[in-house]
Amino acid sequence: MKALFFALTVLTLTACASAPSSTSTSRSEDWSAYRNQVMQERDRGALAPVAAEDKIAAKYREIYGLDPTMEGVFAYGRRLYAMAQAGTLSIDEADALANARMDEIFARDAAQVQFHAWLESRFPPNVGD
Repeated sequence: MKALFFALTVLTLTACASAPSSTSTSRSEDWSAYRNQVMQERDRGALAPVAAEDKIAAKYREIYGLDPTMEGVFAYGRRLYAMAQAGTLSIDEADALANARMDEIFARDAAQVQFHAWLESRFPPNVGD
């Protein structure tokens, strides 16, 4: 029983430390708008696919800081877009694969936020803590 309580306490503290701030929606919207703008520039031919991915990754780091999970997503996307530039893969295929990976990561993050909300509903934080 003590082990279960300890595990729940650790999970709760971890979730609290990583809970999204009230500005997370605004930051997410800012990054999404920027990403869409850069993708439109790429589609018009103003940017090469790899350069577009690099700009998107740089903006993400500027807004959110260094995130090892997203660094992996951007590295994967960069590799896909390099293949598209080389003609090994179509840009549509690269987009589909890169977007699927990003969606997977965002879905996992959303599940963690939901779990945190569930924990708080079951075990409300102490106001005095």
